[in-house]
Amino acid sequence: MRDVIVIGGGLSGLAAAHELERRGVPYTLIEVKARLGGSIISRAEAGFVLDGGALAFPASDDWSWLPDFGLAGELFTLPGGSQVAFQAGTQVVIDALARSLTGDIMLRMAVSSLGQHGDNFAVCLENGLLLTARAVIVAIPARYAEHIFRTLEPEISLRLLDYAYDTITRVSLGYRRADIGSPGRRIWDMALPIYQEIEHPGRVPPDGVLLHLGARYPLPRTTPDTLVATLQTELGWPTAPLVSWVTYWPEADPIPPHLPDFAGDMTALMRLLPDGVALAGSDYNGLSLGARIAAGRAAAQQIAIRLGK
Repeated sequence: MRDVIVIGGGLSGLAAAHELERRGVPYTLIEVKARLGGSIISRAEAGFVLDGGALAFPASDDWSWLPDFGLAGELFTLPGGSQVAFQAGTQVVIDALARSLTGDIMLRMAVSSLGQHGDNFAVCLENGLLLTARAVIVAIPARYAEHIFRTLEPEISLRLLDYAYDTITRVSLGYRRADIGSPGRRIWDMALPIYQEIEHPGRVPPDGVLLHLGARYPLPRTTPDTLVATLQTELGWPTAPLVSWVTYWPEADPIPPHLPDFAGDMTALMRLLPDGVALAGSDYNGLSLGARIAAGRAAAQQIAIRLGK
């Protein structure tokens, strides 16, 4: 019997585990992938620091949580002043949270369903393993939460059934600045809703520029090479970038948080949760990093109080 099972090792799940750790509440974190962080992933290559997920964030967001994780001073401001980014890539947030965790972490494990087990909860894994816990924190995308709630609380599944996501494939290209021309020559359009040019010395080599684009086309319908070649042709860029990385996370861009009824719908959804089950993540609490971390922390605090911790 475990005290708490956290389902999902993305930002909100890690924030929940971090808070449980701080409060001395034993937990097991289950993540379906081979790594923690969900859609947040960064890598260094040829002097560039690339982000496979979101790179830039509104400067007006709440960043008061950064010192809590040793990340004060990690942000730099992009040209124009309205956006900020992390000097070492957004994954520094994931790494900071994960470093503090000493609880059990199960990677490559998929949860198939949740159920009631007396006064406790049963967590069924797709490999047939059954875990029991006094409480559960669900921190996974809505399309998967819909599936696992079917047995425990069917009304939650019904409300999540039509949860929709935008289709954004992210493309990172590193060039010499001289090969690209003057910055800021791209304008926003429907096909390319995300466009950033990064020249910060911590993220690009001398005289380099990192281009980070979001293309409204699903990667499974094409190939990285084809998509990059198309962008290079349309934008008049050289065909031999210094670095190239194409990533696609189907649940990275949820649509409901942009809709006017989102807050009310989510409040009603949370009321359906059984006592001892909490729900957290960008699909339910908002898209900013601060909102997702706050949601994970709040879920852990709620569960800790229920357990008398």
